[in-house]
Amino acid sequence: MKKNAKTAVWQESMQYGFVSSMMKLCILVVLFLPFTANAALSTNLSNTQQALKSVSGTVVDQAQMPLIGVNIIIKGTSTGTVTDFDGKFELNVPDNALLQFSFIGYLNQEIAVGNQTNFNIILKEDIQGLNEVIVVGYGVQKKSDLTGAVSSVKSDEIAKVAATNPTEALQGKIAGVSITKIGGAPGAGLDVKIRGIGTVGNHQPLYIIDGIPGDINFISSTDIASIEVLKDGAAAAIYGSRAANGVVLVTTKKGKKGKTSVEFSSYLSINKPVKTYNLLNADEYVQVHRQMYENAGSALPTYITNPGTNDTDWIDQVIDKSSSQNYSLRVSGAGEHGHFSISGNFTDDEGIVLGSDYNRNSLRAKMGTTKGRLTVNASLAYTETKDNPYQISLRETYHISPLVPVLDENEKYGYGLTRNNLPNNDNPVAMDHFNTQEKTTHYTVANVNLDFKLAEGLIWTTRLGLSNSDFKEYSYHPDYIANPTVIVKYPVVAEYNSNYREQIMEHMLAFQKDFGKHSLNGVAAFSLNHNTNEWNNAQVEGKTIERSVDENGNIVEKVVPVGFDDPDFKTINAGKGGTYTAGGSNYTYNRLSVLGRINYAFDNKYLFQFTMRRDGSSKFGSEERYGNFPSASFGWRLTEEAFMKRFDFLDNLKLRASWGLLGNEDTLNNYEYQSLIYNSNTYAGGYSKGNGENAWTGSAAWDLANRSLRWEETESINIGLDYSFLNSKIFGSINYYKNTTSDMLITKSVAPSAGVNNPTINVGEIVNKGLELELTYSNREKEFKYDITGTFTTMKNEVVSLSDKDQVLYGQGLKYGSSHYPNQTRVGHEIGAFYLYQTDGIFQSDEEVAAYAKDGNAIQSDAKAGDIRYKDVNDDGKINEDDKVYSGSGVPDFEYSVNFTASYKNFDFTMFWQGVSGNKIYNGNRFEMEGMEAGRNFTRNTLNAWTPTNTNTNMPRAVLGDPNGNTDESTRFLENGSYLKLRNIQLGYNLPKSLCEKLKMNKLRLYVSGQNLFTITDYSGIDPEVAGMINSSGQVDALSQGVDRTIYPMTKSYVFGLQVTF
Repeated sequence: MKKNAKTAVWQESMQYGFVSSMMKLCILVVLFLPFTANAALSTNLSNTQQALKSVSGTVVDQAQMPLIGVNIIIKGTSTGTVTDFDGKFELNVPDNALLQFSFIGYLNQEIAVGNQTNFNIILKEDIQGLNEVIVVGYGVQKKSDLTGAVSSVKSDEIAKVAATNPTEALQGKIAGVSITKIGGAPGAGLDVKIRGIGTVGNHQPLYIIDGIPGDINFISSTDIASIEVLKDGAAAAIYGSRAANGVVLVTTKKGKKGKTSVEFSSYLSINKPVKTYNLLNADEYVQVHRQMYENAGSALPTYITNPGTNDTDWIDQVIDKSSSQNYSLRVSGAGEHGHFSISGNFTDDEGIVLGSDYNRNSLRAKMGTTKGRLTVNASLAYTETKDNPYQISLRETYHISPLVPVLDENEKYGYGLTRNNLPNNDNPVAMDHFNTQEKTTHYTVANVNLDFKLAEGLIWTTRLGLSNSDFKEYSYHPDYIANPTVIVKYPVVAEYNSNYREQIMEHMLAFQKDFGKHSLNGVAAFSLNHNTNEWNNAQVEGKTIERSVDENGNIVEKVVPVGFDDPDFKTINAGKGGTYTAGGSNYTYNRLSVLGRINYAFDNKYLFQFTMRRDGSSKFGSEERYGNFPSASFGWRLTEEAFMKRFDFLDNLKLRASWGLLGNEDTLNNYEYQSLIYNSNTYAGGYSKGNGENAWTGSAAWDLANRSLRWEETESINIGLDYSFLNSKIFGSINYYKNTTSDMLITKSVAPSAGVNNPTINVGEIVNKGLELELTYSNREKEFKYDITGTFTTMKNEVVSLSDKDQVLYGQGLKYGSSHYPNQTRVGHEIGAFYLYQTDGIFQSDEEVAAYAKDGNAIQSDAKAGDIRYKDVNDDGKINEDDKVYSGSGVPDFEYSVNFTASYKNFDFTMFWQGVSGNKIYNGNRFEMEGMEAGRNFTRNTLNAWTPTNTNTNMPRAVLGDPNGNTDESTRFLENGSYLKLRNIQLGYNLPKSLCEKLKMNKLRLYVSGQNLFTITDYSGIDPEVAGMINSSGQVDALSQGVDRTIYPMTKSYVFGLQVTF
């Protein structure tokens, strides 16, 4: 087994410090709750002791249109109100009160009450949100001061999408961020690519939630205040070795000043498959299969000569409409010295595939208080998820013959089986009935921030964070038969348990100093990160082996059913006896970091930022353990220059440029720099050591040490322009980027005779570059307000080098995982590009086959009339691997989106379109469902197969065995993947204020929406939103992009929801 890694001298002390810190953190959170709530409410109590008078007024914008929902707070208290639908307000205040008016998209305003009792307030629009505070790594910055490429999406946009995973709400909203659903299964993840793929390993971004690394899958959308995406080196380099794939910052909601608020929201979603495959019915099935056998000259099997009367629509048995429901409740408030927010969420997502279901329950508490120079902020979140994945194989569902009945009383277990010479497929309904699986996760996150003001403009922060994930997978099946060749004789119970814990401790010193025209701020920090993961599994099978000695002295073994006395008692320790197996392992991972950032601005025109992070990781040997990740950026606010003042239509024009180095280690496993030695007599290739007759005992090396392994490194260059003109009616940004990844971590093939696994080495280079455009037009005509936002992104991905110019990295095989490889990664084209045989029509006669020759020899000697003709690309007279050529890739040429939002009086409307263009999809489902394999069901396209009387077709002849290789990896299955989707359309209605008051509510909004309702595409598959093949980690394989093969069908949804505020 693997040796323990001696990773760093600080490991032991760090572990001890973390345990102590986490204990204190938990105690602090518990004690902190009542203290914070008291602080938040105390200012309200003190106000009731003062003499109050009533003031009223109206709040309008610069066009004299009333503003609805403006927050009005008595400064220094939590007492306040909001404007009604006419922009009016009324509030009891002390004589000396200061009123603060705030509204999203407008500049804050402060008014002294004095002797006045009636007010007419005009709020000015915040030009492009330049004063808006944006969350960045280890701090916040005004939008006007940003020099990096940072995009932000606020809570109101996130809330418009009814989705289990908040990331889905970002689809198409940010230029340069490509998000694709990994199928339509309940709780399914998403593939997120920020400015392309620069690694053959994990390409998902780093998620930072309220300052610490986390998992966005465990957060409810209703808890999120904003999501910021750090796209370039200047913005992301502060996260160093984990930032090469981009960084996503998630900020959760906290209490706002004003009276305590209660918010409730709910929706019900009806889900249907966007499309299903149109498979052959029983008569059509017999017709196509008869043709296959006759064209092959083979005798007809009994399932064709005597097919019976059954006609099962297996898709109808397995796929149906479903429903999803979501409920959220949040109570929050804030005073002058404290804030609190407590929320809960319940989500139940029923799948459209038989037996699939996902639900999530979450609780989140966030609080903070200030006492003198000390500010304490803390949060505690708990999430429980239960995933019941479907136990059937969609592939088997599509393949099984319609001649097989769902139920059969003549079979032992009552389910129909593939008899009558049919190939052996699983009965999917039986598989669902007999197999049980449940995956449960308990995810807890706690963090505390202690901010101490050392002096004016100087703050010390200590942050402690803990995330803990307990995962359990339980599965059970009794004895059963769903496939006549796979007879499950004994019941089995299996459990898998794992615990992942991440602890983080950071100390930061932040400073801010303004003097004259100069502004200087920055942060320096020290970070310790300690991760542990341990897992174990156990299985018991309801049998035991009895051994005895026969009369000749030989040992005789007999398998005897045993255990599971009660069939309803399905646990590992159930019953007596049984055959047990168990295993387990663990790892520890540590990271030590120091980092800093300096921002300097002169005269609010010239902006400079410099960052540096130095990371040490236990994944690398002592020689390469540490890496440096610097960045530099510059901003020039041209509209602040005197020579630009004459262009009075310009509100803002800022030029940005940045450079940075980012790292990636996620491709690498723990301890991979060390030798791996197994106490076994087996080599890595599966061969045993011995003399040919007897195996030798001993140890065998599987992995060789490589202490020179180092980080993948990405150089990021960005040039950008932020603009706004015509009083912010038009605003947006333009970015050009180029990311160059070098020292990629990939495997290098070695000779099988070496007896070791292929080693991981640093080699190769990938370049991603493109242009990003974001444009918004915003206008208001009296009570009608509308916004149109568009995004456009071009992308170019190229593999510049590998270990040598001829190296090929193959994607996954579609045929039993060991053949039919449509994806190849080669120098000069995209990662995971398609290298395929080129089809050249269909042979219309045997004479045409014979004429397709080289030097008198037939190029396709096994072909007949009706078979596919392949191009002999290299003109060598034969069709082989050398004739596979570059045929495109799953990487689009460009992506785009248009978001239209409008409001009129009490109504609001949203319509969001998103699309991609220029990408290819390899339709692996057609490869299988047009494959002409014996007994398999096919799509109805095969009814159009070539025959002497049906020659005007692109479907080759139906023939058993595929002698010509008509199903080889070729352009036959390559399709245009471009599409335009109506992602979301929503109509909402806000009840009038007068009615809300009668119902004791502040706000009640009802809405209906449709998601994924409409797609324009040439793709023949279920849905063109295809990421690629999934690897063993459940993520999209970068080497197998753009391949569509039996993924869980995508859904379209009809949503009915409400939002209530008290």
